[in-house]
Amino acid sequence: MPPSYNPNRLKVQLKLAVNRLKLMQQKKNSINKQQRREIASLLEISKTESAKIRVEGIIREDYFIEAMEMLELYCELLMARFGLIEQMKHCDPTISEAVNTLIYSAPRSEIKELGQVRDQLIGKYGKEFALNAIENKDNCVNERIIQKLMFNTPDPFLVNRYLEEIAKTYNVDWKADVDDVDSLISVNFHKYYLIRNNITTNLINYILLERRIR
Repeated sequence: MPPSYNPNRLKVQLKLAVNRLKLMQQKKNSINKQQRREIASLLEISKTESAKIRVEGIIREDYFIEAMEMLELYCELLMARFGLIEQMKHCDPTISEAVNTLIYSAPRSEIKELGQVRDQLIGKYGKEFALNAIENKDNCVNERIIQKLMFNTPDPFLVNRYLEEIAKTYNVDWKADVDDVDSLISVNFHKYYLIRNNITTNLINYILLERRIR
């Protein structure tokens, strides 16, 4: 049986989720910074293979942090358009991606409050809607979120690029082998940066618009 829907509870949980997501990003960014220093030290003493293994974890954490940023924006969008949730029986198309993505992502996140948001959304829109979101049957879940929460092995070329950037940041004289770099260039690297540089532009515009008219 779906959880009972309570609009006030959903509104509170959305606010709590936003706060928790902000804290989670801050915590992971702090840990990430320390880990980058440690990787720079490995590069400095020529332990490149160890550095490569460690930097894969940083890349995965970066993906996760970006996913948290996007989920935070989705929560803000639902708060800004809460009237659509209260007034309409079915999910309005303008919040469909946000609702589907939050239901899909909550079990894959480390955020308890997102689980509460998910339960309330299931209570509002029903079990069948939730199952479709979990399985992404209607392709309404944000594709970038799906990719970022997969935690696939990072592209080797991207690993080298991260290492070069870390070395540069901490003034370590390290460059990837030229032949190695040439052999590792792949489409995945370009996809990563296209995704990274195209983060939720429309979503941000929605939120800014809502804030202006409230």
